[in-house]
Amino acid sequence: MDIQYSLYNSIISKPPIFIAEIGGNHNGDVVLAQKMIDAAISSGAQIIKFQTYSMSDFVSKDHISYDVFAQENLTYEEFAGLANYCKQKNVIFLSTPFDEKSVDFLDDLGIPAFKIASGDLTHIKLIRYIAKKDKPIFLSTGASTWQMIDEAVNSITNLTNSQLALLHCVAAYPAPDNETNLSLINELQNRYGKTTGFSDHSLGIDVSLAAIALGAQIIEKHFTIDRSLPGGDNDISILPNELKQMIDSANRIILAIGSCERTPTDSEMEIENLIRRGLIVTKSLKTGDVLSLGDISAVRPIIGIPANEIDNIVGKYINKDLKEMSPIQWDDISN
Repeated sequence: MDIQYSLYNSIISKPPIFIAEIGGNHNGDVVLAQKMIDAAISSGAQIIKFQTYSMSDFVSKDHISYDVFAQENLTYEEFAGLANYCKQKNVIFLSTPFDEKSVDFLDDLGIPAFKIASGDLTHIKLIRYIAKKDKPIFLSTGASTWQMIDEAVNSITNLTNSQLALLHCVAAYPAPDNETNLSLINELQNRYGKTTGFSDHSLGIDVSLAAIALGAQIIEKHFTIDRSLPGGDNDISILPNELKQMIDSANRIILAIGSCERTPTDSEMEIENLIRRGLIVTKSLKTGDVLSLGDISAVRPIIGIPANEIDNIVGKYINKDLKEMSPIQWDDISN
C-alpha cells in the first residue's frame, strides 16, 4: 500500500519515508537541536522527529531516568520554535507526545501526524485521545504481544479512519541483531492490512536496509551529529554520513526490487542476440537431405533460427546446399 501523507506543503507519496529521530539527543539545547535538524536535512531526511512531554504527566520522580528526562525536556515555546524552523527549512516536523497536554499542544501547533511510542502501546487512554484528533498515526510496536497490538489498533480504528502505519520495533537500546526479527514487518502488514515500517534501534544502517528490502515503507532511525554527546540516545544513533548512505542505498534497493513481471529488460534486449544461440549445421548438407539431431548444433550469436526451435526443424528437408557451420534459416528447410 502506497503512503500519501499531506504534510505542510509537501506530499510524501513514494516510500520509503525516512524519519530522523532526534528525540532527546539535543540534551535540552535548542541551538544543538537546530544543528541536528540542519544535518538531517542535508543528509536527506524527510521528517525530523522529537519527543514532547510534561514531566509531571510522564514520569515519576522515583524513576531512575527522571533527571535525564528533565535535562532533555524542552518547553512548548521552544518546540514551537523548532517546528517553525523546520517549516522554514521545508522539512516536516513531528514529535511524539507522552501526555494529553502535549497532544493538544502539538495538535494546535498544526503537527500533520502523531507518533505513538512503543512504551505507550498499552496506554489506551492516551492512544484514544490521540486517535480523536483524527490525524495520521505512526504506532510503534516494541515489547509487545499480538494481543497488545490488537487492542491498540482497535482503539485507534474504532475512533478514526485516518491513516495508521505500524512500525515494527525492538525496544532495546541497542537492539541485538538476533532479536530484531524483521519477519514481523510483513506479518504486521498481513495481519492488519496497514502500511508497515521499522523503528530501528540496532547499531548502524544494515538492518534498516534489510527492512526496506523486506518491504518496510517507513524507516525511523535515531539521529545525532556526535555519538560522544551525553544523554539521549546519542551513543546508538547514526551520524549524518550514515543517514545519507542509508537513504542512497535504500533508493538503489527500491529500484532493484522492481516487480514480479518477467520480461526481458531494455538492457537485456540490447545484448539478447549476443548471448542467445542460433542453430547451425555441423557438416555440409545437400539439397533434399533430412536434418537429424546430430546434424545440428547451437552457437552464439543468433543469426538464423533460435536454439529453442530445434524440435521444429529436426526431420525437415534441406532446400539448398549448406556448408559446415552454416546458420540455418527458416527458408532453408521445408516439410
